[in-house]
Amino acid sequence: MPEADFRSHLRLARRGDEQSWRALYDWLAPQVLGYLRGSRIPDAEDVLGAVLIDVARGIGSFRGDATSFRAWVFTIARARRVDEVRRWARRREDPLDTGTQDALPAVVDVESEALSAVALDELHDLLDVLTDDQREVLLLRALEGWTARQVAEITGRTVGAVEQLQHRARQSLRELLGEA
Repeated sequence: MPEADFRSHLRLARRGDEQSWRALYDWLAPQVLGYLRGSRIPDAEDVLGAVLIDVARGIGSFRGDATSFRAWVFTIARARRVDEVRRWARRREDPLDTGTQDALPAVVDVESEALSAVALDELHDLLDVLTDDQREVLLLRALEGWTARQVAEITGRTVGAVEQLQHRARQSLRELLGEA
């Protein structure tokens, strides 16, 4: 989102303007949902809703530009992801078993839905060989396009730790794909 548009939407959203909230939602919700789904969070849509409630509660105190806002939202999403993993662990259920919830919604037809579900299942199978930390860093770096410094800020790690986790994740995936 261009910076001028962001500033306008932020100002109006703070006042409760529905169109500005919708613009901010349309900009970030798909990215956050992709991160949560890629992290294998059960009920990713529910967690996204909780993230957006947290954003709504804190938007009045936010200071910064569009990039900082996006990082702030992802920091909230990461905290909610951690909470969700802990909640599932307490329930003694497998937090990675998401069943059919990961299938992408049908956009065009049944064939497209089936192909999307297969591609997503294959991606999840690949991501399952990684540790949670490796998966998180890889999702934020590769799929969301964050820099190592931004991922470090979001996750509370050092830049070196982020780079090391990304390196190990890529190496594990290369080894797995080389065997296949």
